[in-house]
Amino acid sequence: MHEGHRKRMYEKLKNGDSLYEHELLEILLFNAFQRKNTNPIAHALLDAFGSIAGVLNAEVDELCAIEGVGESVALYLKCIGECTKKAVSSEKPGAVCLKNYEDFRRFVCARMRGKTAEALELYCLDKSGKVKKISSFSSNEQSKVQVDADRVAKIISAVKPYGLIIAHNHLSGSSLPSENDDRFTMEVQLMCSINGVSLYDHCIYASDSNVFSYFSSGKIDAIKRSFSFDKLVGEQYKKDKRQ
Repeated sequence: MHEGHRKRMYEKLKNGDSLYEHELLEILLFNAFQRKNTNPIAHALLDAFGSIAGVLNAEVDELCAIEGVGESVALYLKCIGECTKKAVSSEKPGAVCLKNYEDFRRFVCARMRGKTAEALELYCLDKSGKVKKISSFSSNEQSKVQVDADRVAKIISAVKPYGLIIAHNHLSGSSLPSENDDRFTMEVQLMCSINGVSLYDHCIYASDSNVFSYFSSGKIDAIKRSFSFDKLVGEQYKKDKRQ
């Protein structure tokens, strides 16, 4: 019975038929369960995590809490999730073009939607707004992600983008920036200024209807005025002159 069902599901996949999320997850689990009906487990996972993205972003212990999912299956799903992140972070140059705030917002929502831990991403753009590289960062802590400023500087130096967008998510339900968010934005802006890169925005995602933008709020302009290479050099020059 299971063999016939699996053959029909593989045929649907092969023919490019429209498949529901539970069907795709069911097929994915065929390799994890050689001779078992994976439909109930697929539904249980989607009920628990809301979507395939939620399942693949879940932690191993969270997956193991689902009836029928042992550690080996949890690790299998976790590995697929990590492979997906790597594949997305190395998108081909020019695959996405971001030309205005609405483009930024839609892209950030698509990237951050369904994540169950805090994540931070940097989008390096060329002059026309095409995404040259996406760098993704996450941590084992559900509500905290930190990126060393030197690491960001190395990305800017290696990719040499024309512009940069920062995006990260808040799981608290509030998209308002914290002091650490402001500080990180200031540090990145200074690095961008030194390297002749435009920092377009820093978007904080709480939900599709709750996204804070440093650009639309005017905070990015204020930060640029205070944290530019020319301004800091000028202030240092004045200070040296007084001495």
